[in-house]
Amino acid sequence: MAEHSEVKSENAHNVILSYGDGVYFVSGVNVQVTKGSERLRATFHARRAHTNEVEDLNIDITKPVYDVLVEYAKMNKLDMILVLQILGDDAKWCLMSENWLANQVDKGPTKTGYIV
Repeated sequence: MAEHSEVKSENAHNVILSYGDGVYFVSGVNVQVTKGSERLRATFHARRAHTNEVEDLNIDITKPVYDVLVEYAKMNKLDMILVLQILGDDAKWCLMSENWLANQVDKGPTKTGYIV
């Protein structure tokens, strides 16, 4: 019988998730860990960026995506934003500083700001 455990993170305060047809701001992630399994079941507690609708997204993720989430949670740096894009079995991610990003935006009246 496979061993099960659950990993929860409340340190997912600056995660932006692109999944399916939406972009989400993630407030927390729970992952069901099954020993020996290549795919893990993650629940992303999020709100849709376009509508502010709160959703729990149940997504199968790979072990490397799980590892990225764990390392990001361990960092516990409020300035770091994790941008995660999940497309089926493929995932892309990057980390950036919120302060750096804010400094890249021209504050002029004709420029559009960023969303965090």
